[in-house]
Formats: sequence, structure tokens, C-alpha cells
Amino acid sequence: MRRATVLTALVLVALILALGVRWAFHTSAAAPTGNLTCSVKASCDAEEVEVFRMFSTSNAHAGTPAGSGYGWSVCCGEVCNLSTDCSNVYDTIVTLSAADNAHVAADGSYGTQVCLSVPYGVADCTYGPSCAAEYECVATVSGDNNAHVADCDGTDDYATKVCCRIANDCDQDTVLDPDDPDDDGDEFNDDVEGYLPTDSCDDCTNDPGVHDAWPLDINIDTFVTVVGDVLPYSGRIGAWGGPPPDAGWMQRLDLNMDNYITVVGDVLAFSGKIGASCT
Repeated sequence: MRRATVLTALVLVALILALGVRWAFHTSAAAPTGNLTCSVKASCDAEEVEVFRMFSTSNAHAGTPAGSGYGWSVCCGEVCNLSTDCSNVYDTIVTLSAADNAHVAADGSYGTQVCLSVPYGVADCTYGPSCAAEYECVATVSGDNNAHVADCDGTDDYATKVCCRIANDCDQDTVLDPDDPDDDGDEFNDDVEGYLPTDSCDDCTNDPGVHDAWPLDINIDTFVTVVGDVLPYSGRIGAWGGPPPDAGWMQRLDLNMDNYITVVGDVLAFSGKIGASCT
């Protein structure tokens, strides 16, 4: 560690430990939960992610966005990214028998995985005759495997619905893995951002004071400062910071997900970052 970085860290620690007052900051108590927004159409809007493709809106084969030239797309808003590895913060929507001209399996039995991640938590997908209120119908399928696919518009739908939502991750793995995905490239992986929660799809707030995107930007003003972002730790060193969902707003300070607010685990994350901006 460079001398300047060490000195910065020591100054931050001294400020935290010397001040006994508690500083308030603006953040949400827990990750929002709710519906994705999905529909089947000829092309996806700019703010949507193309999840997979269909030959038609009913009785159709399917394919991946990269592997198929089919003319209909399953388009979802509030999706962060797609993956072919349904682990960590990614959940399985469907599996396909191939990248193109494929049958669909809702039971995960095919090798081509279609997986999505979402901001502020984890994707949660399930299958059944209907979607609960907090779930969005992504598609309908004719069976558990070797199936055709249709949309969810109420006409020529299949009986089994593919239902997905944005959910809090109360069973978050608190072991940090450097190989975990960091979809927004802000040096905090998706697992950490799902825990805090900050937007794992965005590295900077687009709505200061409301949209919490960068873990180091505690007061959501796009800058890292001692007053705005480090002083919220004052008087809280050693406090309980987790696990979800019982931690409340204190969880937002627990940058290393160890359930406690500490100097080494959390405050030193600001070392060398004072004055930085995500803009």
C-alpha cells in the first residue's frame, strides 16, 4: 500500500474514532421487491434486455439472442444482465436444447441456460399455472421439458407460466469471491450490491439523493467525501450491520458483508477514494 494511501486511511480512522456523534444519511432500509416488466414483441426498447427469442408468439421454438435469428423477442425491463451460468445472483428463466431452433425445459434439464440478474437484489423465477402478484409472467411453456413456448397475452398461452420477480436475498453468501460478477464495474461485485443494497447494474446515481448505485457514495451525491460518506460511520464502529432482512439501514454501511460495522472491513474501503467521483 502506498504511503499516501496509508496516511489517508489513518486520517479516516482517526476521524471516525475521535467523533462520538452519530451522523444521519439518506438510504433505503431494504432492497425493493416487485415485478419485472416483460413482453414479447418484434424488438426491445432501449431500456429493456432481450432475454431470449421465439419463432412466433405461440406454439414456438426458441433461441438465445446471440444464437437465433427468430423475429420475436422476450423483452424485460429492470434486468441488469444475462448469463449462461445460473449461479450467484443469476436465476434460471428456462433452459434450451440449443442456441437456435430449440425446445424449452422449465425443469432445467437442457444444457443451454438462460439466466438473468436484476438490480437491488436477486432474480427469482418459478413455474406454475399462475404468477403471484409480485411476479411477472415472462413466457408460457407447454411442459416441463421438450416443450414449445408462447407469450403471456392470454391468447393461445400454455398452461405453465414462467414467472420472475426481483427479490431480496436473505440467504446471501457472505464469503466474498473475487470471481463473482461485477456487472456495473464499480469494484463491488453483484453479491455485495445485492446485500447493501445498491444498484448492481449502474455504477453511478442518475437521481442524486434517491437512486443508490455506488457503495462508496453513502449520501448519494456522486462524490466520495469525508463529511458525506465517511462520517456516517462515526459512533457506529462495532455495531451490528446484518444479516438481512433484520439489519435495517445499518446494513448499508457493512461494505464487506460480515454483519458488523468495522474500521478494517468497512471504513478502510474509502482509503485512496476520497474526492473520487462516479460521474
